[in-house]
Amino acid sequence: MNRSRLPLLGLRAFEAVARHQSVTHAALELCVTPGAVSQQVKLLEDLVGVPLLRRKGRSVELTDAGEVLRPPLTQAFHSMELALSAIARAPRHDTLKLCLLPTLAEKWLMPRLSRFHGAHPELDIQIMTSFREIRFEAEDVDMASYMGQELPPGLDGLRLFDDVYQPVCSPAFLRDTCPLKTPADLAKATLLHSVRRMDDWQRWLALAGLAKLRPQRNLSFENSSLAIQAAVDGLGVAVVQCEYVKEALKTGTLVAPFELAARSDTGYYLVWSSQRRATPAFQSFLHWVQEEVGRASP
Repeated sequence: MNRSRLPLLGLRAFEAVARHQSVTHAALELCVTPGAVSQQVKLLEDLVGVPLLRRKGRSVELTDAGEVLRPPLTQAFHSMELALSAIARAPRHDTLKLCLLPTLAEKWLMPRLSRFHGAHPELDIQIMTSFREIRFEAEDVDMASYMGQELPPGLDGLRLFDDVYQPVCSPAFLRDTCPLKTPADLAKATLLHSVRRMDDWQRWLALAGLAKLRPQRNLSFENSSLAIQAAVDGLGVAVVQCEYVKEALKTGTLVAPFELAARSDTGYYLVWSSQRRATPAFQSFLHWVQEEVGRASP
């Protein structure tokens, strides 16, 4: 294909979807809507004449052609990023780069981000999502998310919220599909899981005195965000971070059939390198996050 006809927007959208295996998470990284990402990938597929993605509900898989395209494309974008970083005269102090857990970005940060932009319209935020641990000394990232009891050496951070989780479902599911009078009624329900937190249900059931309970069926998803959406759609009961569903519980989109919540010693943190120099953008964002954490506290 002639270089002048390279569909750069489509290639960028496909690479992000392929890397995350998710249109939603690719859209978060690219700061566009999931519909815009899907449209760009479709235009790319029309141009090359073969499908690159296989869509399965809310998840996606790469076709054989997609598997061939992904590695050189990821390497090409990585090389361009390195080259641009190498020739940059100086770091920009009005842009902040974040790499967060996908559900933390979608369910905690995104609903609040308009308040930050309203207060600091001059600052740019770049949001990437990943489950991996960020190596600040080797990556162009200002802040990242972290789960743990204590911060590792070399990192400073702000605790966002505690690890507290409980079952939730849609009002329609509770009313029409599976009335849940007591936790023992979960034996008649479909339990929704995040594969990243497969022990949460067992811990909650043990706390409820039902360690041996076996549900009617189980459905597992790549992350908590998908499990939450499945609960909203009435597919079953999800056990999820209370912080992620506060607004949904407040508006009635979800309900908590039981008051019992499980808690671990783990905390969710926003972290950064202890060696980093605090730019104005960094200080403004950190101060805003501190205010948001204070606002969320009881």
